[in-house]
Amino acid sequence: MFHSSKLLRVGLITICIIAVALGFMFWSWSFTTSRINSARSIGVFPSPSEGMLTLVDSGWTGIQEARIVHAEPEIALGGGPHVWYVIACVWAESRADGSPVGSPTHDFDAPGSYFVDTHEGWILMPETSLPLFVGFWMRIFDLAGDDRAQPFHDPSIESTPMCVRQAG
Repeated sequence: MFHSSKLLRVGLITICIIAVALGFMFWSWSFTTSRINSARSIGVFPSPSEGMLTLVDSGWTGIQEARIVHAEPEIALGGGPHVWYVIACVWAESRADGSPVGSPTHDFDAPGSYFVDTHEGWILMPETSLPLFVGFWMRIFDLAGDDRAQPFHDPSIESTPMCVRQAG
């Protein structure tokens, strides 16, 4: 009698653990696909850098100079080659909402954004959408791109100081 009671308890605990794991997997799939679908509505880009430059074009007015100063895969915490973080430097008259560019210490903005590679191309993944978490599950659920779209990489980025205006 005692043996079957203990076996029943172990069985129930095992079933509960499996149910929680399956529930978390389902929630992760749902969260990941909803974030990807939401981000896809912003646009699909051929590379993370081109996506950032498109965002710059729509986010600032009177752009005098804009360039990518950082574009690399974010491999920490489950990211991977399909999760990139991109930073641009923007010198412009104002932001699209009319607010001033820069701060008391500098005359530029340095926006940064995550982009993830899907089968359709690169999409903006806002930080509020937990891009590293989404990136991890994209690989698990086969939602990550297949590297058809080659990310922009400019070797001069390494030799150009962050947000220093180009001569000319």
